[in-house]
Amino acid sequence: MLSEAKNTVLIFLLLNCVCVLKAQQSSAVLPSLLNSQNKSTGNNNDIEAMLKQKMFVKVITNNNKIFIGEPVMATYKFYVAIRINDQPTVTKQPEFSGCSVKELNFDQGPVFENINNETYAVYTIRKVQLTPLEKGRLSLGKAFVNNFIQVDDPDEPFLTKKYNIIVSNSDAAVEVNEMPVKNKPADFNGVAGVFNIAASLLSNKIPVGENGHLIITIKGSGNLDAINKPKVIWPLTTEHFDGNDSQHIDQDDFPISGDRVFDIPFIGRKEGTIVIPPIQFSFFNTGLKNYQTVSTDSIAITFTKALAKKDEFTNVVNYDITNRKYLWIVGAIAVAVAFIGFISYKRNQSKLKAAKPDVSITTVPVFTQPQPVYHVRYRTDFSRYLNELEKITENKPFFERSKNLLTKAVAERIESTQYSEHVLLDELKQRTYNAAVCHKVEALYEAINLNLYAPFETDADLAFYLSEVKQVIEELQAES
Repeated sequence: MLSEAKNTVLIFLLLNCVCVLKAQQSSAVLPSLLNSQNKSTGNNNDIEAMLKQKMFVKVITNNNKIFIGEPVMATYKFYVAIRINDQPTVTKQPEFSGCSVKELNFDQGPVFENINNETYAVYTIRKVQLTPLEKGRLSLGKAFVNNFIQVDDPDEPFLTKKYNIIVSNSDAAVEVNEMPVKNKPADFNGVAGVFNIAASLLSNKIPVGENGHLIITIKGSGNLDAINKPKVIWPLTTEHFDGNDSQHIDQDDFPISGDRVFDIPFIGRKEGTIVIPPIQFSFFNTGLKNYQTVSTDSIAITFTKALAKKDEFTNVVNYDITNRKYLWIVGAIAVAVAFIGFISYKRNQSKLKAAKPDVSITTVPVFTQPQPVYHVRYRTDFSRYLNELEKITENKPFFERSKNLLTKAVAERIESTQYSEHVLLDELKQRTYNAAVCHKVEALYEAINLNLYAPFETDADLAFYLSEVKQVIEELQAES
């Protein structure tokens, strides 16, 4: 009898330990999710169906009815009951067509929401700004999440069952309508958002024949990619040229905000003061749901007497001085800079040596070679573009194309999104150790601009310039 009593006690203690261990298991163990029928049958299909009810993907938009060109925000979120200790993986992101796509920055989370008296962890898995390009139904696609879950077996206390649960958002779309016809401005080109415009000059006093720069800035939020250079009414005594544009955006908020900047070079043909009329820009205001036109102030420019050096250079051209003789300055500048740098270095070393105090060094300092501040992520193959350039025989298109290639090579060298040669030159000087290359680029820009913007036509040796452009681009890429 005593032996039987001991066995009964041992069995009781063992069962008690099992219960304690069961209670202390992690949240991956989900007995509360399974009803008594599931526990007795262990039906995998029932368990999987119940798990699917505890997680889902949802797409949320800020608007479900928009106009062509009006941005809409779509946010994809994964919800899961916090009692589930899972390992979710996004296996497929939504795909889009008929619209432009901009990724928005977001905090993944989690945040917590109460749904039907149960707490869910909510993770953001994607956030985008979509701008429809055509009328109709804009599908928002589907995001798929694969969840690996372990649940304790109802029939075997020490065993678990493993499940891969795949969930996705339901089909969703946004209705896209045509822009209203009423009150549509004549110069409207499909831009939607909220914007303002400003214009300025680098200088409002410019010698005749010298380059001036008109800077137009369109700033705001919305579809910045669709903004084109606004129309400028130039006085007859001026000549303007193809400009550059740059874009700066902030993807933290919706709609995406930023600015688009247009840099337009021009020259004056005679002395005097001229006025550029106000420059207008039209867009569809997504807040007010109507068209709006904003404009700059008028801009006064005074053209002063031409610089003496321009007259001197005109005389030089009349006496048949070729471009080869002009461009020898490229090499001369590089040699002069190197010589001046060497002299400056020697002087600084002498000063440091004279001022150096007596110190006692107990350990040998370790110096490491400075690492380049620039690493090329992508290198353009310029050979095709240079072959196309070689076929151009007219001065203006040749130098326009040369300038574009040089600008692209410089921007790639320093990983810049700028298009202004002045900004690029400043950045190149700050971010490269090769002063000779910097000065070659600067001199080549000056020679190209001289042929493009001079008020007289020069007899340019295009083969020589082609060789110079090739050499400078090769040196820029070799520095990468």
